Amino acid sequence: MKKSVKFLAVLLIFLMPLSAFAESWWSPNRVRVNFRVGGSQAEGGLGAVGPAKNKCPDTYNACTAAGLADGDAINTMTAEDKESERVNSGLSIHYIMDMNILVGIHLWSTEYISLVTQTSDWVSSTESAAQTAVGDNYNAGLNSTYGGAGTALAVKKSSVSINFLDVGYFYDMADIVGGMSVSGGLGLPLLGSSGSTDLVYGTTGYALNGGLWTESITADSGGSAMSFFVDYGYAFGVHEALFSLRKITTEGSATISKTKGLGKVLDKDKFTSKGDYTSFFLGYGYIF
Repeated sequence: MKKSVKFLAVLLIFLMPLSAFAESWWSPNRVRVNFRVGGSQAEGGLGAVGPAKNKCPDTYNACTAAGLADGDAINTMTAEDKESERVNSGLSIHYIMDMNILVGIHLWSTEYISLVTQTSDWVSSTESAAQTAVGDNYNAGLNSTYGGAGTALAVKKSSVSINFLDVGYFYDMADIVGGMSVSGGLGLPLLGSSGSTDLVYGTTGYALNGGLWTESITADSGGSAMSFFVDYGYAFGVHEALFSLRKITTEGSATISKTKGLGKVLDKDKFTSKGDYTSFFLGYGYIF
């Protein structure tokens, strides 16, 4: 069964009319809905990128004369991938059951754009004296043809969506502070997830990546995520005002080609990313 079908089945169970199971042993004592209203997150960009390399092709007679092999780096430059804007969203639906057990779902997604910009001029490789000597002949041409520090290389758009199964415990503090309650628990990424990254390259990025103007990268399976949450409630009769905190950590990777696109620029066959998010929510609860 596909993940989307599994998630739809679970969602229907959570959202089925309360009257359908009002008399069952697992009927809820209260239901809560929380909406994300703010928070913070770690920088989404990759940070320092590189060094990107200009390598000896067979057609460089200077490389042959210097005894360098095809693929030896003769020039390098560095770049930076920095986040420019982001949109986060989050929605929780929780039920408080008998024995104060909390179950529910949390729907979380994030989408951000980052800019990849060259941070240094092209310089000669320092891996060997021969590479430095040959590279000296090409620095000026590379900087005039492709651009030096400050050149825009690509715009990167990344999106991640995870559906958490929330489980936890509810504690009624009415004996201590009338109307107050607190609950907390874990969000487990068992209800489906997705992630992708799309890149649009500039002229320099196109020249460096092997001839791609656009590229789409899909996350590999096997990524990890975890969520922790705490809910504070205050009851007014059958109504409840809620304030919630949630922390989410994610880690994923994607297999990429070293001959084209981002893999060629990074000289890597794996694209990895990590996320660390703290969000706060306002919500409403109804007590049966």
